[in-house]
Amino acid sequence: MQNSGKDGLFFNKIAAGVLTAGLVLWGANRIAHVIIPDEAPEHAALQVAALPSAAPATAPAPSGPESVLPLLASADVAKGQAFVAQQCAACHTLTAGGANGVGPNLYGVLGGPMFAHAGFTYSAAVKSKAKGDWDYDKMNQWLYAPNDFAPGTGMSYSGIHSTQTRADVIAYLRTLAAQPVALPSAAEIKAASAAAAPSAPAEDLNSLLAKADPAKGKALFAQQCAACHAIASGGPNGVGPDLYGIVGAKAFSAPGFAYSDAVKPHAGKPWTPAMLDDWLKAPMSFAPGTHMAYPGIKNDQMRADMIAYLNQNAASPAKLP
Repeated sequence: MQNSGKDGLFFNKIAAGVLTAGLVLWGANRIAHVIIPDEAPEHAALQVAALPSAAPATAPAPSGPESVLPLLASADVAKGQAFVAQQCAACHTLTAGGANGVGPNLYGVLGGPMFAHAGFTYSAAVKSKAKGDWDYDKMNQWLYAPNDFAPGTGMSYSGIHSTQTRADVIAYLRTLAAQPVALPSAAEIKAASAAAAPSAPAEDLNSLLAKADPAKGKALFAQQCAACHAIASGGPNGVGPDLYGIVGAKAFSAPGFAYSDAVKPHAGKPWTPAMLDDWLKAPMSFAPGTHMAYPGIKNDQMRADMIAYLNQNAASPAKLP
């Protein structure tokens, strides 16, 4: 019988090779476990100090409104009436026996029970605050920021941040009664004045403008102003006038725009950064009776950012600090 040419030990050799490879792999694995253990050591060879964690950001405690008691005796009832007619009369009636509207009738509100006007359905948010009668202090806090006074209230009104304007409004509300409540006594006024915390000195406007961020001003403008104002060369007037080139321009003098009588005493004066700062802080205090129903920008740096942005939108921007 002829030799087929195949090695009779061929398969034996393959099996031996596989076995040898397995033994080598097993041995290498055991050696690796000795050199590099797969369990973490009890103590790290290098101690890395933990990075300090950032302290949790805490929002500053909201400051309450300044007391109006020292201002009530000299408050301007006529200005308060004009303000209420402009800002409140669309939702509230003001006459004795007047019907409730979007909000309750306000005749006799000062000195009357809180959130308890007959026939009006109040939200649960304000019912929880209905304790006693409306005195000067409670009315002052409510008008300053209704949603802070009673979070969740259905009254979607941002509030009156000017202390003098609140005093004028409260002085007017006081007259809406057959027997107005008594004005604060000298002792009450003295106590309110003593309790007022001294305010930190305001930073100089030039310093605020020197570090102003026009990009932040642009974002604020887009959010709060663009619905009423254009800001383009030759832009159209809308609810408010076009604001291109306003810094340094004549105040309340945009061609083709009908201004209210309230702002006309200021017309023609130059819109300096200082005058713009006063206007943007509280338009209704700057010109009581103005049609611009905007509460203003209370943050000093944000106003400076806005002025810096407005200044950029001009053919020849003014030189700011």
